[in-house]
Amino acid sequence: MKQFVVIGLGNFGFTVATRLSQIGHQVLAADTNATRIEHIKDLVTQAVVIDAKDKNALAEVVTGAIDAAIVGLGDSVEASLLCVLYLKELGVRRIIAKASSDDHGRILESIGTSEVIYPERDAALRLAEKLNAPTSVIDYIELSPDYSIIDVATPDDFVGKTLKQLQLPKKHGVLVIAVRSVLKGSEIQLLPPADYKFEPDSIVTVIGRYADLNKLSL
Repeated sequence: MKQFVVIGLGNFGFTVATRLSQIGHQVLAADTNATRIEHIKDLVTQAVVIDAKDKNALAEVVTGAIDAAIVGLGDSVEASLLCVLYLKELGVRRIIAKASSDDHGRILESIGTSEVIYPERDAALRLAEKLNAPTSVIDYIELSPDYSIIDVATPDDFVGKTLKQLQLPKKHGVLVIAVRSVLKGSEIQLLPPADYKFEPDSIVTVIGRYADLNKLSL
């Protein structure tokens, strides 16, 4: 179990805080808005009303012993920057901050933010890639400009054949990392062996070059 502090409970912060709590971690959620704190107080370990621009107030609830602080104050650049600065001074080793613009992100990086994220931009780019992909692609994750991971409905010509027979790395330049059954709920086969035989109504998770993956899912 890890310890996290989430500061700023907009849609992004609220979702991060509640999900971390659901999967078993200790989460302190903080926001200036008492209504947001009221909504989340029963969903996390602790919830407090706090001004992220007040270093003394932060020091009362945050210590350098936490695993990470997530700063979801992208709508207020001043509050975001001051909060990150104070967290660093309090000894927090890992700080992940939401940025509202490229300039905001560059400033966050310049003051030592461990990781800067752009949730809205990333979600928009991911949606654009999904819309661009063939209709058989169910989900898409970009690893780099050249490599991606996709979830694709098992092609008809895979059904009844084994990985060894298909020779996907050699013939298509892609690697199957998981297969899960649509009909059997959460049943999943990670890194299926060479003798794994594909069944209908399944979803294949594949990694490879973007161009190769598109050919595979046509």
